[in-house]
Amino acid sequence: MPKLNWYQKIMNSDQKKTLRQGSAGLSLIELLVVLAIIAILAGTALVYINTDGYRLRAEANNLKSTLQEARMEAVKRNTRAYINLYVDMYTISLPDQYDKVLASVKLPNELELEFNRNPISFQPLGTSGNYEVVIKNNKQHYSLKVRTAGRIFIEGPM
Repeated sequence: MPKLNWYQKIMNSDQKKTLRQGSAGLSLIELLVVLAIIAILAGTALVYINTDGYRLRAEANNLKSTLQEARMEAVKRNTRAYINLYVDMYTISLPDQYDKVLASVKLPNELELEFNRNPISFQPLGTSGNYEVVIKNNKQHYSLKVRTAGRIFIEGPM
């Protein structure tokens, strides 16, 4: 038998231990602990996603992007753009196209709008007046403010 160096002796002893013990894998308790952690994380995520606050925040962001779209259309087409507000919906229209509605958005049943002036208008230079639109449900509200320079921002429970 040839003489083995120290590295080969260590490797041989490790290989023997592995052959005797076999692959250990996961125990049932370890598997249950991992599944419990995954279930807790998934449960908290679902509670957060399905709340009314999430829908309200999503609609506030949607309204903000609609206002930005109207401002960009006014600049791009060199005409005024209007956002017509109603309690349960809002629309974008351009006066030079025979009051053609570019977009119309219906709010979910539990949400409603409050506004100080109607319609919101954007001029070709990107400017507008000072407007405030409040989107709310029975618990929370978000306030969207449009400033004279055309800047649009959201205030509320973020």
